[in-house]
Amino acid sequence: MLAAVADRLKTAESVTDLRFCHDELVRELRRCLVLEHIEQLAEEVAGVHEAMLHRVFFLAEQETVKRSVGIRPPVWCWYVMGSIGRREPTVWTDQDHGILFTCAREEEPACYEFIRHAAAIGTKMLHEVGYPYCSGYVMATNRRWAQSTSDWERQLSSYLDGGWPNDLRFLYIAMDMRPLYGDAELAEAGRRTLFAEIADRPPLLARMGEHVQFPPVPLGWFGNVQATRWGPHSGAIHMKQSGYVQITNALKWLACLARVPAVTTLERQRALKEAGILPAALSTDVQEALSVYYSIRLKYSTEAEDGRDYVLWQTLNRTEQKQLKQAMRTAKRLQRFVARRVVGMHE
Repeated sequence: MLAAVADRLKTAESVTDLRFCHDELVRELRRCLVLEHIEQLAEEVAGVHEAMLHRVFFLAEQETVKRSVGIRPPVWCWYVMGSIGRREPTVWTDQDHGILFTCAREEEPACYEFIRHAAAIGTKMLHEVGYPYCSGYVMATNRRWAQSTSDWERQLSSYLDGGWPNDLRFLYIAMDMRPLYGDAELAEAGRRTLFAEIADRPPLLARMGEHVQFPPVPLGWFGNVQATRWGPHSGAIHMKQSGYVQITNALKWLACLARVPAVTTLERQRALKEAGILPAALSTDVQEALSVYYSIRLKYSTEAEDGRDYVLWQTLNRTEQKQLKQAMRTAKRLQRFVARRVVGMHE
């Protein structure tokens, strides 16, 4: 099925080859998209994206070495975040990635030169292949997300000690760090440290729990779905903001509370259930809700690149509408569950 696309990516040598594979993913997915097989499809779609990014990062490194730019760090890692970091991307996903490296202090300027050049090549190549630039600039071309481990630790400390809204947003983004190319332990250690540092700061953890309550799930008191009212997406539901983001952030927060540095949403959900943090019934409902959000996002993402996060409510069949409403109710329940835990921290 999709494994053949991932295999072809291993020998791709150009942007044209890579773009062909990305388009082939769409064609193959349309033939096999069935809700009952959604977990298997999620794994395969994530696998194709990972093979694509891995190849791009490899080619970017080779091109930078070929041009003799700076010094390649002896230890470095290109990591991913966002939906790819959590292994739940749809077909058209934007870029969320960064780089960590370590080297001798006297070589650091030259290593930064190498990293920045490789990042510029890789980011541009991904854009040409079909991965839009991140609107929030969460990419390795942003110094914030491409640093030596010593600079990263200093920056992380400023976020942990600051606690401003933007600091909280960056911390939530960084929780999805997952290594994809290079020395995996750099990103793994960075994520473990992040979870532990947040857990050791109850006031910060409480503020991050309050952050989980936003944005509100667009479901009214009487079960009416509150679609976008104005603009080009009038009558549509933003699939990420309709409960999906609220669930993923709530599980990140609970994972910090429980000191479970898992990286994917499903790993967090299962670990929290096993640890007794998430009640069994709520855990089951959360898992079902995630499947609904992912299946609908995946299905409709094959139809257009633009506005891919929006789906017209009337476009959904009656079963999908019913499933999505239930998923939204679950997202609101999980938000309330986190809110109660936060209140308990203040008592």
